[in-house]
Amino acid sequence: MSATQKRRMRGPERRAQLLDVARQAFGRSGFHGVSMEEVAREAGVTKPILYDHFDSKEALYLALIEADALDLEDRVRAALRAPTGNRERIRAAYRAYFDFVDEHAEGFSLFLRESVNPVQLSPRVAQVRERILASVADLIAKETGGRVSDVEAVTLAAGLVAMVESAAQRTPGGAPEERRRQADVLVKLTWRGIAGL
Repeated sequence: MSATQKRRMRGPERRAQLLDVARQAFGRSGFHGVSMEEVAREAGVTKPILYDHFDSKEALYLALIEADALDLEDRVRAALRAPTGNRERIRAAYRAYFDFVDEHAEGFSLFLRESVNPVQLSPRVAQVRERILASVADLIAKETGGRVSDVEAVTLAAGLVAMVESAAQRTPGGAPEERRRQADVLVKLTWRGIAGL
């Protein structure tokens, strides 16, 4: 193969590349501001190749939202299952949010847009969000030793998740040390709040 010839990508590799390009395009212009032609052009492929992987713009958008939501969920749930104390689990979960935002700013922006949109394109995004909330609520219930009801634990979890989402998106891509300090400040606030319940 000469240096000027392109290596043909395998299906999963091409799909990942198309999702990366779509993430940037949708993150920049929103769903309605992006065409399949634009995604194909930015990916350096023809529209038929793009349509081989995603049969519509909606299918591409849904695949992207779902992939990013599942990635975020995997990170947060892994942090919450870590064999450390609850305070360190909270810290790890907050850092997972911050790291996801820093690595996938466009994807996080889409996830937030999708999760607050009343006409959701994907019920899976809502399901992922609910599973994250349930994991956080479970941790709160364990940490408080039954001092809060299940309903109160879910309410607290929703507030904590919203707090971390909001703080994480304020300065995406900032210096890693500063991002860690930001997450640690939220951990202090959270821990003192939970301990006071």
